[in-house]
Amino acid sequence: MRVTFYGACREVTGSNILVEASGKKFLLDCGFFQGFRLAEERNYAPFAYRPAEIDSVIIGHAHLDHTGRLPKLIKEGFRGRIYCSGPTKELINFVLEDSAKLMSEEAQKDNHPPLYTKDDIARTMELFETIGYGETLEIEDNIKITLKNAGHILGSALTIIEADGKKLVYTSDIGNTPSDLLDPPEVIESADFLICESTYGGRIHEDRNMRMQKLSDVLVSAIATSGVVMIPSFAIERTQELLHDIEHFCVSQKCEKPSFYLDSPLASKVTGVFKKYPQYLSKKLQEAHTDDNFFGLERVKITASVDESKAINSAANPKVIIAGSGMMNGGRILHHMQRYIGNANNTLLIIGYQASGTLGRKIFEGEKEIRIFGKNLQVRAKVKAIGSYSAHADLPQLIEWISKIGNLKKVFIVHGESEQALVFSKNLREKLSLESIMPQQGESYEL
Repeated sequence: MRVTFYGACREVTGSNILVEASGKKFLLDCGFFQGFRLAEERNYAPFAYRPAEIDSVIIGHAHLDHTGRLPKLIKEGFRGRIYCSGPTKELINFVLEDSAKLMSEEAQKDNHPPLYTKDDIARTMELFETIGYGETLEIEDNIKITLKNAGHILGSALTIIEADGKKLVYTSDIGNTPSDLLDPPEVIESADFLICESTYGGRIHEDRNMRMQKLSDVLVSAIATSGVVMIPSFAIERTQELLHDIEHFCVSQKCEKPSFYLDSPLASKVTGVFKKYPQYLSKKLQEAHTDDNFFGLERVKITASVDESKAINSAANPKVIIAGSGMMNGGRILHHMQRYIGNANNTLLIIGYQASGTLGRKIFEGEKEIRIFGKNLQVRAKVKAIGSYSAHADLPQLIEWISKIGNLKKVFIVHGESEQALVFSKNLREKLSLESIMPQQGESYEL
């Protein structure tokens, strides 16, 4: 078995790993590289392998940095099968369509062709085959895969690959626990090799019990100052967890204000997938809700059209606006930030990871002047962050999960900036006596 790393090498985007076994070639994820612009040159660059020679693709979960180049793969010759869980397939369709729309707008503005179109997405979706958690499928002769719950987002999966007498496990992304929405990542009893994400491999998340208090403080402050709270949110999982907590806040506070807006067509569609696949939600949540309204949507005004989105501007304060994109590198949140970021009564609440190079990262690190739609803007709004909304396991969680894998020989560390990966590697060595490797782009290893 041979693995070659073509993405998420010492960074957190562009996940893409080539595995060669039993005379076949297959990919683990095929994601977007993400920075301030969607149309990064690396996404347009040719693949380092011939897509027509790839036999199959396995997708761990639906986030764009793990799926965004699938239509490009098909455009350039891939004709095999794409394997994932049922919820992941549906979420990928929505994620890719949303991405294509944003890329089309960017392409028109910058006078270059879009990376792919809706027709390319439709051809991509025809190649999917879904697998349930715990099912084992022989995707090629002598190559078997099994999916287990990764606890990251709805339908996210740990992939167990058995081929050439070896067992390789790929986390894709592994979830932060405990979660109100999902059960914890499943234990893997044994494996020879592990490819593990390290987004927060050098950090410890803040106490989750403080999350509700921090959110309440922001909302109470907005009510007191008649301010606007802008929440850039990832459409999958973070938005649903946030809506769940907002429902709890409103019940406990008996609040009539502020008004809440979900200004994300993608998030609205995603919430529908949650209702369709309740069996993928946590047992605790399923027991607590006998109906399918997990998120208190009757309190939230969902704005689907552009006109409805614009009408938020004339709505009375205080108000809370939840909109994509989560890293502020596109989407409707930019329009709201352009209008409200300069007012000290307002708040920008960051609840997700901000990749290097994104507008969100710049604001998170304290920049006071930003540029949106060609205009320089002063950041006068309060910038707050709640780290426990992260969908990624932190260092103690990663170490605890890996410690339960028997017979493990080596860990490949991916999907983490160098600083995080180095701390993670040191802890693997010191606490678990495990050898680890931080692959560079294009490096291959024989297993």
